[in-house]
Amino acid sequence: MNKGLLACLFVVLAASLLLNGYLFLSLNQAVEIAAANKASLIQSSANLNSYNNVPASNEHSNQRNNKHNAVTTSKVGTELENAPQVAEEYVHELTLLLNSGNYALLKQQLNSALQQFPTDESLLLLEAELIVRTQPLSDALIHFHDLAELSLSPASNTKVDKRIANLYNTAQDELSANGQWDLLANLNEPLFQRVPDSRQYTLQLAEAYARQQKITLMEDVLASLSYNDNQANAIRNIAYSESNRDNQSGADERIANNELLGNDVTRVALLRDGDQYRVAVKALNQQADMVLDTGATTTAITTDLFSRLGGLRRLTFIGNFDVNTASGTISAPLVHIPTFYFAGFRFDDVSALVLPVDALPSADGLLGMNILGKFDFSISPQDSELALKVREESKAPN
Repeated sequence: MNKGLLACLFVVLAASLLLNGYLFLSLNQAVEIAAANKASLIQSSANLNSYNNVPASNEHSNQRNNKHNAVTTSKVGTELENAPQVAEEYVHELTLLLNSGNYALLKQQLNSALQQFPTDESLLLLEAELIVRTQPLSDALIHFHDLAELSLSPASNTKVDKRIANLYNTAQDELSANGQWDLLANLNEPLFQRVPDSRQYTLQLAEAYARQQKITLMEDVLASLSYNDNQANAIRNIAYSESNRDNQSGADERIANNELLGNDVTRVALLRDGDQYRVAVKALNQQADMVLDTGATTTAITTDLFSRLGGLRRLTFIGNFDVNTASGTISAPLVHIPTFYFAGFRFDDVSALVLPVDALPSADGLLGMNILGKFDFSISPQDSELALKVREESKAPN
């Protein structure tokens, strides 16, 4: 009897142990599955937040392209895990981000892509184009020079060389044609340091200094050339002839002369605003109110007016330049305005810097010497009037 009872108790105990073991293993498996699911959810949430928290450089563009960006994010993230030969498929998607102005997201995706494909030439060239859009033009050109020193394919080397020439010559022609010598020096100084044996950068920087009467700086730059160099001496002649003219004429007669007489004088009403004068202009089809600034070499518009004019859909982008404002030095895009009207005169392809609204809080921009310099002019404070007479060499169309 005792033996039978012990046998039954043994069977029950064995069954209980087996059941508990089974339950323990099942519970561990359930915990592991739950933990994996939680980790997946956390990672998904983190990824979503990383895209949602990207600072947008163009809010309207981001809203307009939210659906496209979501597709791009998913596609690029997936394809980065694949073989290098599929890079062309998502380079197109990244290019769409560049063209839409979504630079913050593009930078994020490019960084991820270049970590996986650090030598992909399409990605390297796209990164260089992003720098053109978001950094000073001199920095972008230096970046292209750095690319040119890599072991790129002949086709990519050709693209880099052509891009350097196109970006530089476009800006150089634009700035010199409008007498924007300070911006021209701003462009050439870093390039001269980066490529000191470039004759083009040397001569252009020296001329920018000569035009500004910075003779010591001009001579320092020209020291790398032969003293008998014809182009170097032509630049010296510019500097010294303008210096003599300034010594003879004293103050700028265009501003010091308070009366311009004759039938060919145009008079423009000015609005006094503290110690500034404002004047009405028209850019494309937009009326604008601008500060008259005889100390500014370049006309400027606010980001608000830039948007009203259609942004880069209607304005040509030249490059970014460092400019001084009341709040400090900022990087500002330089653009072409196709048609610009002032005082009854029309001007084509006017260059203008795009400044933040807080840099010009009470106006749509400022009218600089690239427009005013085409006239002999004087300001009559008593009458709040600007008198203009077209300079012979300007040939401003009426």
